Amino acid sequence: MEVLKTGEALESEILEDARRKAARILDAADKECAQIRKDWEREAEEERKRKAAQSEAQVAELDRELAASLPLDLMRARLAFIQEKITTALKELFDAMSPAELAAVLRILLQRATKAFEGTTVVVSCTGMDAAAASRLVKESMPGVTIKEAKPADASDAPDKGILLTTVDRRLRYRATLGEVTVQLLEEHREELVAALLGKDV
Repeated sequence: MEVLKTGEALESEILEDARRKAARILDAADKECAQIRKDWEREAEEERKRKAAQSEAQVAELDRELAASLPLDLMRARLAFIQEKITTALKELFDAMSPAELAAVLRILLQRATKAFEGTTVVVSCTGMDAAAASRLVKESMPGVTIKEAKPADASDAPDKGILLTTVDRRLRYRATLGEVTVQLLEEHREELVAALLGKDV
């Protein structure tokens, strides 16, 4: 019976020792887990701060870009507005022209191309005017040019009122149209047009 008691005591000691070791292991594991949790939370917080700082930097950069681009956008809008006003006013002016006024404007363009077309034979295509009138205008403005034919122009060739000259060998083409007049006026007299339409302070 004494031996049995000694065995029971030994078994009890072994179990107690195992419980203590298990408790130490669990305690160490809890501490390690707590440390891991703290490290993770610290890293997560640092990452959040980094992301927040990055976002703030991106927002600040976006604000700078918007602030820089805003004057450009305003300038583009202003220029587009001025361009539209000028072209609309010119179109209204040209639409109200009499045939004689149209001929006077086109004559200037035709005379500028006289040397280039001197000695050539051309086909006269016209828009917004009679073919016979266009033929007469070319003869008067360009005395060194021979006219083979005068006819209405296809819309794709001359969408604006005026005259399209094409040599019979198709080496030379020249547009004497209100569209060309518009481009020329915008290139050479934009400031005067803006001042006349919108005032000098625009």
